[in-house]
Amino acid sequence: MNRFIGGTLLLLLVMVAGAGEARAEIAGLRGATWGELRYEIPREGSENLVLDGWIKQGIDLAKWGDTSINTYAKLRYKWDTEGYDWNNLIGPAVGISLDTFVHTGLSGSLGVEYTWEKRVLGGNDFTDQKALIYVNWYGWWDLKN
Repeated sequence: MNRFIGGTLLLLLVMVAGAGEARAEIAGLRGATWGELRYEIPREGSENLVLDGWIKQGIDLAKWGDTSINTYAKLRYKWDTEGYDWNNLIGPAVGISLDTFVHTGLSGSLGVEYTWEKRVLGGNDFTDQKALIYVNWYGWWDLKN
């Protein structure tokens, strides 16, 4: 597992280092992270603490106003105390997306991502690889203003 994590971190470092040399040709070096730590209160059965999230470093290849084309590397992780198969993974991903950020309250992305998930199943590790096509969005508002 340590070699797997090391390879993922190396991929992220190579992307960032390569972007440094081409700095004059790129529009941005956006990074982001998302995470959640939650305690699931049981109705029946046992308690479960879940950690879920990702860290992403991207390179904006072109930008038009609030819209950009972004290539990125991502490290995803998920862990729980109950040991559910679907909740115990770590893995890198690479992708490209068309991102729009509207400062008044809505952001969206359309992209393609290839991901490797290293799952830990009671001592029987395996890696799942898959391609994803996605649309995601995030919105916010203030009802007072």
